[in-house]
Amino acid sequence: MKVTLKDVADAANLSVASVSRILTNRGRYSEVTAKRVRELAQKMGYYKNQNAADLSSKKSRAVGVVVPLIHTNFADEVIKGLYEATISSGYELLITYLDENEDHQYQVFQTLLSRQVGAVFMLSLDIPSWMVNTLLEEKISVISLTALLNDQVSAVTSDESEMMNTIIDYLVTMGHKNIALIGDTKLTTIISNTRRTNFIKLMHAHGLTDDNMFLYGTDHTYETGYNSVTTDYDINHLPFTAAVATADLVGQGLANAMLDHGKKVPDDLSIVTIDGLQQTEIARPKLTTIQQNFPEIGRVAMQIFLNSDSSNKDPQVIYIPTELIQRDSVLNLNAKI
Repeated sequence: MKVTLKDVADAANLSVASVSRILTNRGRYSEVTAKRVRELAQKMGYYKNQNAADLSSKKSRAVGVVVPLIHTNFADEVIKGLYEATISSGYELLITYLDENEDHQYQVFQTLLSRQVGAVFMLSLDIPSWMVNTLLEEKISVISLTALLNDQVSAVTSDESEMMNTIIDYLVTMGHKNIALIGDTKLTTIISNTRRTNFIKLMHAHGLTDDNMFLYGTDHTYETGYNSVTTDYDINHLPFTAAVATADLVGQGLANAMLDHGKKVPDDLSIVTIDGLQQTEIARPKLTTIQQNFPEIGRVAMQIFLNSDSSNKDPQVIYIPTELIQRDSVLNLNAKI
């Protein structure tokens, strides 16, 4: 029969709440009481295997990654790199998903605390401030992946400003002046806000005006890419010659919409995507992309945690280099002059 928290509490002659706090290192209790409860939990088989060892040593061998419930497949690549680094370091990786429901968020939070994780990796998340603050108060390392969260939290990501600058500079050099940003262009998330702001700023830096800019969409989905040129804009008279897709799926939707309506990429529309996953290589035509090194983001983030016992404990931001992969989806308008 599985040993429960109540069983341990009964054996220790304490309340369930008190035992829970002791086993998750919260609250203040005498060292004698805390040691007795941990030894009871281990002896009774509560938190078996690694958890039992963690309770005894107070040192966790688990880390958690929190992933938004709705995400594109780039998340799998980040987790792959994080998993490789975690396993090779002798840690266990717990993967949890977060939605906008506050009760669910609290449940995820409690799960991470109950497992005494040493670190929590936030994958492209605007995490609630109360969760960040509590994790930091519990001396749990919090590291943001693919996004800058705040100045309290270390982050490993791509340089969004540099990526957008590379794309806009490339398209302008290829003769494009009327350019659309399609995908997640709302201002409610860190990444979407950053990309939209950088897009506008860099278009202005190239001497282009608001009349040369077009914004469409609220998410990174295939449907948003497809609908952008079939619903909101007239596919036969597009006001832009090039589109920057905020994710590979968006770019694939754009390309397929053009194909389904008898149009050609890049003759009728040039496309550059952000992410650079395998689907950009197998698409027809192959899609030009700014490629992020997602596995490396995961690996470097784990290394930050492993080095967190060193003298440098201040939050840090590490940018992982990206690369523009030029393929078949951008037309050189200068060559037509």
